[in-house]
Amino acid sequence: MRLAIRLALFALALSAVTRAAERPNILYIMADDLGYGDVSAFNPHSAWQTPHLDRLAHEGIAFTDAHAASSLCTPSRYATLTGRYAWRGILKQGVAPGFGTPIIEPQRQTVANFLRDHGYTTAMLGKWHLGLDWVRTGPKPEEVDFAQPVGGGPTAHGFDRFLGISASLDMPPYVWIHNDRATAIPTARVGDSPAPKLFRAGPIGPDFRMEDVQPRLTGEAIRYVQERGAARDGKPFFLYLALAAPHTPILPTREFDGKTGKTSYGDFVTQVDADVGRILAALEASGLAKNTLVIFTSDNGFAPAANVPLHTSV
Repeated sequence: MRLAIRLALFALALSAVTRAAERPNILYIMADDLGYGDVSAFNPHSAWQTPHLDRLAHEGIAFTDAHAASSLCTPSRYATLTGRYAWRGILKQGVAPGFGTPIIEPQRQTVANFLRDHGYTTAMLGKWHLGLDWVRTGPKPEEVDFAQPVGGGPTAHGFDRFLGISASLDMPPYVWIHNDRATAIPTARVGDSPAPKLFRAGPIGPDFRMEDVQPRLTGEAIRYVQERGAARDGKPFFLYLALAAPHTPILPTREFDGKTGKTSYGDFVTQVDADVGRILAALEASGLAKNTLVIFTSDNGFAPAANVPLHTSV
């Protein structure tokens, strides 16, 4: 369900732009740390149900013997965008931190700039986790000028627009990035005392709430689909939606909190499933469903520490 999809993305893009018929839109949704068995279509004994993801599996093609480049986030994302085996890049172990430098080489072709060169409009929403060129003000990782443009991100690698976060939702800085700028300068810190359990300590912007990230990304994806449905420019779109869920911190909204009666992680998974359903409904309502290729995957498997009983902490 993972690496085969990623390394096939360039082949898919090439097929899309060389077809004589109308070029399809491409919606690529990547969950964060979603386990293979968390999707009920792949697990008859699942403790929760994922009807919208099951629909994709049943109506489309389900990849049941594919593998991740790594059990960590950054390598899979590098492979997704470049079509290149991740360990051939500069990162040989671990992940790019939120204040880390870019992993994708400046001249490296990505699926986004390939598609844009062939007439697609491109957008990314969500978790980047491939490093950024922050303007440094000192030797410590957090010593950056948040008022300055940030280089090396999605808009430097083929995306016309970007709204998201620099890395995982449990990694600072906790700021929204719009295209190449933070939307607000951090005015506080979180996680210093008591010691963080579900996230790392660091600066946070006044417009940033962790529990709002999944709902906002879903809402922005729906708005983008609606915008493209109303557009009359003749351009197909490529939307890369890199969710920050169900990775820690586990933050299901009130609607889903306790929904499974099993674990908060399970609740968060069902929220991801419902959000995918909302996006699929938006495609249908916008008249785009018949000409949109939807791909859903995860960067790697789930983190066992995240799957704890309700009302306990990690």
